[in-house]
Amino acid sequence: MKDRIKKYIDYKGVSAGELAVILDVERSNISHVLNGRNMPGAAFIEKLLLKFPDLDARWLLTGDGEMLVDTEIYNPISRHEEMPVTGIKTLIKEKEVSITQDKKLERIVLLYSDGSFDDYKK
Repeated sequence: MKDRIKKYIDYKGVSAGELAVILDVERSNISHVLNGRNMPGAAFIEKLLLKFPDLDARWLLTGDGEMLVDTEIYNPISRHEEMPVTGIKTLIKEKEVSITQDKKLERIVLLYSDGSFDDYKK
């Protein structure tokens, strides 16, 4: 797994020190993982996947598949055209109108092209 983590952070252009800051872990933790001294724990993997939503979890854990998540699967809007964030509010309002009484909107996650995201709960 350490080689896949190295490959991904190289792809993102993130240094080990920057990764430690992003994940809010000790630099030694990153060093031990990248040098193969320690296997990354569940908390480390969870932080990595939450901070980098474009990283494919199956690839990270097993090496199967592709390194990056196919955003077309998770973002049907991008199949048609890029929508500015201001357009999202309109989309949400339209969606709320069509939601039936037995279904209520609980959460919206916006994934940005730079790998960051915003998570909104009603």
